[in-house]
Amino acid sequence: MEQDARARYDGRRLLRNDVYELVLERILSGELQPGQRLRDADLTSWLGVSRTPVREAVSRLTAVGLMSTSPNRYTEVAVLDEAEVADAVVVLRLLWPAVLASFPGASSLEREVELTLLARRVERGDVDPAHGLHRALSVVVDTLPNRVLAEAVRAADLRVVRYLLLEPAARAVLQPARVVALIRALGAETPPEAGAGRADELGVDLLTELEGVLSARRSAAR
Repeated sequence: MEQDARARYDGRRLLRNDVYELVLERILSGELQPGQRLRDADLTSWLGVSRTPVREAVSRLTAVGLMSTSPNRYTEVAVLDEAEVADAVVVLRLLWPAVLASFPGASSLEREVELTLLARRVERGDVDPAHGLHRALSVVVDTLPNRVLAEAVRAADLRVVRYLLLEPAARAVLQPARVVALIRALGAETPPEAGAGRADELGVDLLTELEGVLSARRSAAR
């Protein structure tokens, strides 16, 4: 794992954001499993960095609900809590109109190209639909002028995307064609008319269906 991390960054010194991204990637993939205990020493050895960027990464991941810590006792990957994921879906659904209302009206060429290429990669099967949805939302959130709104969306999104990646039963809502349509709608210069593939309707529909899946699973578990 250590060699893999260093190879990805061509052996250069890892920056604090690189450390965060690498640990996040392992959590989303399930390589760092829900409930797994982690030691600073193991992470510093794997990444070849000091404890400071590791602790900063752990702090950021704890803030978005992907890790949990107890001072001087343990650090662990957060467990998959379906009730918490359901709450995150509700937050995303409620914030989605505000996100799109704050999204710059005129699409930049760079953003349009990135979303167009992302849609094609999801359509070809080169990118997992859950990863595609997460990346598209990240592109949108990175442009929001309201940083508090952006932080709230990021925290909810990461909880949801990890669940979608690790829980096969929930992935039925992420048909590639559906995700591709949403990504293309986000990249459109001018939003289409109502009922013709608008990003607001597509996003809310997807989140509402996922909310229903989670509700059904929780009811069945009782």
